Amino acid sequence: MGHFGRKPISRAWFILVLPALLLNYFGQGALVLGNPETVRNPFYLLAPSWALLPLIGLSTMATIIASQAVISGAFSMTLQAIQLGYIPRMHIQHTSSDAQGQIYIGAVNWALMVGVIMLVIGFESSGALASAYGV
Repeated sequence: MGHFGRKPISRAWFILVLPALLLNYFGQGALVLGNPETVRNPFYLLAPSWALLPLIGLSTMATIIASQAVISGAFSMTLQAIQLGYIPRMHIQHTSSDAQGQIYIGAVNWALMVGVIMLVIGFESSGALASAYGV
């Protein structure tokens, strides 16, 4: 919320995101009720066959945006924890002279890499990881 503020995010949620989610979830529910075999993947099976590639592109973009949010959040939270004295001081590199929030902390980058590698090794397959998310 730091980049936009509470009001624009609340407006976007109620005007755009909530109606889209409700429409999608009700559509998936109706599809599964009408055809129980579609329970394996209702999101992609809800769309017509010509829309499969655009949906895969949309899903890929959403994944990239979400991963970028995790990375940015990790750097921001680490900076705040350092400023509050919760963790020891680390080398912080400011990557922009204009934007104060654009920072790079090498230790955080390494910690994220180790965490991702441990997740990949621990779950062993994308199916096991999907099961952890309830997909």
